[in-house]
Amino acid sequence: MPVRIAIVACKKTREKDLCSIGDAKCLVALMKREGEFERYKDKDVSIVGIIDCGGCHGERAPAALGILKLHLSALKETVDIIHAGTCVTKLCRHKDELMDFIKQKAGVEVIDGTHNYVAPKIFP
Repeated sequence: MPVRIAIVACKKTREKDLCSIGDAKCLVALMKREGEFERYKDKDVSIVGIIDCGGCHGERAPAALGILKLHLSALKETVDIIHAGTCVTKLCRHKDELMDFIKQKAGVEVIDGTHNYVAPKIFP
């Protein structure tokens, strides 16, 4: 049985196309088992959903995860692990508050980050 992953992404980053279009960086990182997905190097894994936080301060994230759970239940699937997208862990001013809120409500392991494709500085 594959490890089933849900990703929580930053709503603003996704809406403004500041992250890769279509969450490509997260998907490629999983495919290549890079960044935080390296932990799955020898495992069968699937992304079963990507939701956004709902906007600052992320209060909607647990509700969105609940809705994802309902949809997955109808498909006889579930989430084993949640990854907070790199857009949340590296760019969000409310990261700590959001991560605490998700960890309190999720009931599964929550991991900080997805890929490492973020430049450390804007200009060299």
